[in-house]
Amino acid sequence: MKNRIKFEINKNKNMKNKLITLISVLLLSIPSFAQNDLGTIDDYGRITLTPIAPNNVADMPESAKKLLLSRLQQVASKNGLGGVAIQPQFIITATVDVVSKDITSTAPPMVAMNMEITMYIIDYVNKTTFASVTISAKGAGKTDTKAYIQGIKRINPKSSKVRSFVKKGKNKIIEYYNTQCDVIIKEAQTLENQDKYEEAIHKLITVPEVCQECYFKAMDAIDPIYKKMIGETCGDDITAAKTALENNNIEDAKKYLSKIQPGTDCYDAAVDLAKQVNSMQTSVDEEEGIEQASTEEFVLRATAP
Repeated sequence: MKNRIKFEINKNKNMKNKLITLISVLLLSIPSFAQNDLGTIDDYGRITLTPIAPNNVADMPESAKKLLLSRLQQVASKNGLGGVAIQPQFIITATVDVVSKDITSTAPPMVAMNMEITMYIIDYVNKTTFASVTISAKGAGKTDTKAYIQGIKRINPKSSKVRSFVKKGKNKIIEYYNTQCDVIIKEAQTLENQDKYEEAIHKLITVPEVCQECYFKAMDAIDPIYKKMIGETCGDDITAAKTALENNNIEDAKKYLSKIQPGTDCYDAAVDLAKQVNSMQTSVDEEEGIEQASTEEFVLRATAP
C-alpha cells in the first residue's frame, strides 16, 4: 500500500488565515480597480455606519428604544451604509426630546406626545459630529410606550430629509479620509514599529475604496507590514522545524513548515527542509516496508501554490 505524504507548504493554513487571505485579495485587486476607476462598484456602500442606542433617554421604555435602534439600522442600510464594523469609528445615533405630553379627555384617555427626534452621524473616535437632522413627530396611545412607538415610527429612512442627512454624513466621512490620510498611514506605521501588525493592517484596510487616493496609499502601506509580519513568524517556524528534525520528529517538522508563506525570505530554506523531511519520511517508511513517493514528486507538491 502506498503511503503518500500529504504535507504542503501553502498560503492559507497558518497564522490569522482570514486576515492573510483578505490582504492577499486586496493587494491582488488593486490593478483592476485602477483600470476601471471603481466603475459600477457602489463606493458609498464601502463605508459602514454602526447604529448605537441613545443613552440620554432614561425614561423611554425598553421596547421603544429597541424600535429606535431598529430604525437607525434601517436608515443606514437603506441608504447604502449598512454593515457590521469590527471596530466602529462612524456611528449613527439619536436623541429623543419630548416637547409636550398630554392626557386627552377622550374615552378611554390617551397619552399624546409631541417629540423631536434628532439623528446624528458621528466620528466616534475623534468625537466629531458630521451631520444631524431633526424630525418632529407626534405619537398617541393608551400608554407612554405606545405613544413613543407611534412617534418613532414616523422616521422614514427613505424620506428626502433623511436621505440628505445621510448623504451629508457620507461626504464628511470621505472628506475625513482625504484630509487625514497621511495621519492614518503614520498611525499604522507606529503600530507596526510596536509589532502590532494586525492592528496596523486593520487600520489600513478600513480605508474605503471611494477615497481612491488614500485607499491606494493604504494598500501600498500594507505590503511591507504584511511581509514583515509573516517574515518574523517565518524565522520562528524555520527554527522550530530544524529542532524537530534534529529530534527526528517528522510530524512536528511538517507542521511548522506548512506555516511558511511563499514570498518570505525563508521560503527557499523551507523548501530545502521539506526535502529533508521527505528523505527522513522515506527512510522510515522503507523500514516499515511501505513504498514512498519520490522526493521530486513531494517537492513539487510542497512548493505548489
